[in-house]
Amino acid sequence: MGSINSYADVVQDWVALLAALRDNQSPELDASTATERQALENALAEVRTLKERQDAQRAGRQELTQQLTEAMKRGKALAITIRAVAKGKIGYRNERLVHFRVAPVRHRPRKPVVKSPVDGPTEEPVTEVKASDS
Repeated sequence: MGSINSYADVVQDWVALLAALRDNQSPELDASTATERQALENALAEVRTLKERQDAQRAGRQELTQQLTEAMKRGKALAITIRAVAKGKIGYRNERLVHFRVAPVRHRPRKPVVKSPVDGPTEEPVTEVKASDS
């Protein structure tokens, strides 16, 4: 038989084992398993208590994660607002915007038009169309 590893399977197995001990009471079985039965009942109670604590902490962690996510959304929105106000008050071209992690609008020089004398004219030569004799 395969090993039982999941929490539900282990607990179910222990409950079934304790039920089997109660259903099959005999003096020699009770005497030889009394210590182990009591220890198993204690272990079952401890496992159930620990599982309840684990589930409570998982729920608490999920709730804190949701609260953290909402706080982060509010903070990001406020940061966007502050940067927009700074851009409006300081000026969208001011280099001090870099302190707010905003890129200022900078003057961009035009690219110079370079004509190469090696290439020659870029126009195609026009060919004359001869009139046909009709």
